[in-house]
This record gives sequence, structure tokens and C-alpha cells, in this order.
Amino acid sequence: MRLGDLIAPAKVERCGDREFPVLSMTMHDGIVLQADRFKKAIASKDQSTYKVVKPGQLVVGFPIDEGVLYIQGYDHEGIMSPAYNVWNVDTDQVDTRYLELALHSPQSMSFYKEKMRGTTARRRSLPEATLVELDIPVPERCEQVKVVNTLLGIRAGITNLKSLEKRLNELVKSRFVEMFGDPTEQHGDWSFNRIDAFCDVITGNTPSRKKPEYYGDGIEWIKTDNITEAAYLTEASERLSMEGEKVGRVAPAGSVLMACIAGSVKSIGKVAIADRPVAFNQQINALVPHEGAIETEYLLWMLRLSKDYLCSDINMQLKGILNKTSLSKKAFSVPPLALQQEFAVFVQQVDKLKFETQQAIDKLQILYDSLAQEYFGSNA
Repeated sequence: MRLGDLIAPAKVERCGDREFPVLSMTMHDGIVLQADRFKKAIASKDQSTYKVVKPGQLVVGFPIDEGVLYIQGYDHEGIMSPAYNVWNVDTDQVDTRYLELALHSPQSMSFYKEKMRGTTARRRSLPEATLVELDIPVPERCEQVKVVNTLLGIRAGITNLKSLEKRLNELVKSRFVEMFGDPTEQHGDWSFNRIDAFCDVITGNTPSRKKPEYYGDGIEWIKTDNITEAAYLTEASERLSMEGEKVGRVAPAGSVLMACIAGSVKSIGKVAIADRPVAFNQQINALVPHEGAIETEYLLWMLRLSKDYLCSDINMQLKGILNKTSLSKKAFSVPPLALQQEFAVFVQQVDKLKFETQQAIDKLQILYDSLAQEYFGSNA
């Protein structure tokens, strides 16, 4: 059926001087209560022109070709930005949950992208006359419910597994604190030394762009966006040639790379392990452990749990930099190697569980995508 046969524009109702909970549109989680999602209010102080959105209504936002359109799923009214379009859904013909899934199907996403071709503005949307021409497969109600239960069941499984990943990360953090306490403080007879006493600190560089022969398909050239929340570096999008490697800076496997220049303190101090030799740019410091002095896993978590200490001397009113000299002077507690190795074994066991969890997430996502394709079809 045409989407226009399933929805109709809702009569615009403004907030005026009344009070309603403020709802926000998110790209992946749909419509959420602003108070639950954000630490501070992001809506305008004057909310009189905000639109009242009732339970079960469809709200179309932007960028639409990224799937920013959802059903208001709360059991009470709320208000949303006046920039959004609100539609009533013919629930005699279609389950609202089914419609929301159909509007994010491969067929629908392809439709949005095709119609938005050549548009670059962040507020990408479709004219109403175009949107309502979207074809939606509408089976019998019992089949719609089956589709909803199946797909939402898989989504719930993915969400639970992602929650498990977060708990595993917290488990490692708790184990570190239990074994070692605050690494920025002296503990008993454990050594307490500057970083350069147990690591070589190397600042990266950028081989001259004027010499294209420095870039090719050789060693990875790591940038700060390859340092994420994960324990290990992500794969670099750019590589150096053998010639470029000779003039670049290379960190061996087992090093910990740290973002040392960024636009905010939030990004400075992020760390990840290099599990293979890599080259890296000047926004990164590499900490190369001295043999027999410190375990890579201990070093990683020591730095992760000391971000405030690492960034305490940075002046963000100037360009925020945690340079090699400042980093090298930072002092930490270094426990006996046997204890570090015990922690490293624990981390490796947790990493195995995390890897298996990610594999399960990937399999469920493949299943979800396959069934969504089967249920809703494609433009092919």
C-alpha cells in the first residue's frame, strides 16, 4: 500500500502555556524523553510553539535518509520541535510498531536516499507528496504482529549483549582497582616512578605530503580516530610506503598509543593497544614498555583510570596538548611484575568473552538484516 493510504497529516496542536514532557528525536533510539536522555535541557526556553505529539503518532524528522522518523511510543502526550511533521496512523490497517519497522526497512531507506540524491544539508527531508508515495507491504494483522515480535526480539537480544559488553568493561576496571588501587598514589613498597623510567615515549609525525611516494600500501598510519573506547587500535584508513616508513615514527606491537592533541580534554588521553607494528601521526604519543618493567594490559588500564591526572596541566584556553615532556614526567605506581601478569591473564580472559559476545552480536545483526529484507523486500 502507499504510505499515504496509511497515514494522514495530524492537526497541528501547539503547546502554548501548558506543560508537557519534552520529547527528543534520536537517530538510533527513536523518540525519547529529553529528561532521561540528556543531562541538560536542549529544547528552547520558549516552548509555546512546540507541537503536541500524541501516543501512536508518527513524527518525521531529519535527516530522513538516515531513518529519523519514529512512532511516539509513550502512553502520554509530549511536545517536540515545531520543525518536525506529525502524522496520524490508520491503526485499523497497520500496527504502529510494524509501520515503524517498515519505515526503516531496506526498501524504505533506499527510497529516501534515492529521492534525496544530491542533497547535502543536514536537514534533509522529503516533500510530503513524495513521502506518501512510498510503498509499504501490509500483510494481515497476525502476520504484522509476528514480524514485530520476531524483529523486536532480535533487537532485544542485541541490546542485552551490548549491555553485557559494557559490564565486562566495568569488570576489568573493578578488578584493576581491587588489585592495585589508585595508580597515581604510592602503595607500600611498590616502585613509584615517572613514565619514562619504564616506557620510551615517542611522538609521531607526518611524512611530507609533497612526496606522494611516502604513501602507499605498507604499514598502517594511525590517527587519533583509530583510538576509540576499544582496547585495541582500529584499522587505519591510510598507509605508508616502505619509503614513508623510513621517515615516519613506528611503534612496535605491545605499545600503547595515546591521543595527545585534540579539540577537547575529553579526547586527550584516550589510549589503545597496538597489537601490530604501526606508524602514527604527531597528534599521538606512543608509550613503548621497557622489557620486564611493565605489562601492556596494566599500562593501558593505568592510563585509562588516570585521565584527570594526565590532563591536569593542560590549558584548553590554548590549544590543548599533552606533549612528550609533560607525559614523561607523570609518575605512577608500578606493582610487582607477577601481579601485573596476573591482571593481564584476567584481562585476556575477559577479552575472549568480549570477542565471543561481539561475534554473537554480529550474527544476530546479520539475522535481523536478512529477515528485514525478507519481510519488507527491496527496491531491486
